[in-house]
Amino acid sequence: MPRVRKQNETMSIARLAKHLGLSEGTVSRALNNYPDIAAKTVARVRKAADELGYRPSTTARRLARGVVETIGFVLPARDGHQIDPFLAEILDGLATELALSDWDLLVSAVPDGHDEVEVMDRLIRSGKVGGFVVARTKRHDPRIDFLRTSHIPFVAQGRTENCEDYAWLDIDNEKAFVDAVNYLVGLGHRKIAFLGGDPELNYAWQRRAGYLAAVRANGCDLPSGYLHDGITNELAARDAISEILKHPDRPTALLCVTDAVAIGAMHALAHAGIDVGSEMSVIGFDGLPMGEAIHPGLTTMSQASYQIGREVGRIVVSQANEPASEFSQILWEASLTVRGSANPPVTKLAENAKGGIS
Repeated sequence: MPRVRKQNETMSIARLAKHLGLSEGTVSRALNNYPDIAAKTVARVRKAADELGYRPSTTARRLARGVVETIGFVLPARDGHQIDPFLAEILDGLATELALSDWDLLVSAVPDGHDEVEVMDRLIRSGKVGGFVVARTKRHDPRIDFLRTSHIPFVAQGRTENCEDYAWLDIDNEKAFVDAVNYLVGLGHRKIAFLGGDPELNYAWQRRAGYLAAVRANGCDLPSGYLHDGITNELAARDAISEILKHPDRPTALLCVTDAVAIGAMHALAHAGIDVGSEMSVIGFDGLPMGEAIHPGLTTMSQASYQIGREVGRIVVSQANEPASEFSQILWEASLTVRGSANPPVTKLAENAKGGIS
């Protein structure tokens, strides 16, 4: 009868090897799936490890495999250090996926006077990370250029303009904004303004391109003053709304680069006495939970932020464990979530009501 291990007695490879009558090297190689160990021996070792509660030392496992099982995530530098709710969702999914693989997540901020590349370089040279996830990619991104030559696994949440030679997962941003404009046009809107983000960010540029392509394809009005770039926070959204409301041909609908910008715009409209959802329709992008909590609920192009985090975590761990000759490059689509902030324009409702009476 096998000896019962006391609760406070640590089960090591040495104890496991003694229990099985095998060498420590054989047990270690069996646990790490080395091909020179017979399948029958591997099965026997793993069965005993499970029964005796053996858990490999993270440090020892990492040394044995030569892999640092920690993924780095350097927070993109942002003016004013605003919290990005989209990145919070990504990090939640990423941390969950890494934990399921017994990997760690190291989140690092950029000190004043430094940039993301400097932080990445320091983490690599210190041996603290075995890979990176990069978010909020720019059209021409120095972080991607650096990682291309660093010989360390990485995956981008998003793309750059030249994205053929690295792993990424992105949303079809251009199509999403074509779909959003088409939806507003279907409701009867012809005057659709746009609050865009930083054009250096690839997702913002793609969403802008989708908006422009769709309004032109639908023959919608696009006078000067309908398109505002560089709207990255609620304060900027408020200033843009102030300009839009002064426009001699005021738009009836507003398409926003993110949910955070859309919610800022809705607050500004409400403060100006504009009834969101009737006098001005608003659509955002992200599908963040806070969009459902406000009134009226925010109509949005939803992306599965948490699931994106999970998927990029899976990709980067897979790359670190088994470097691939081909990179995972995945394009997902956003889906329209309809709530109360987008409706037919007041003039269209009046026409429908008049037609109904007659």
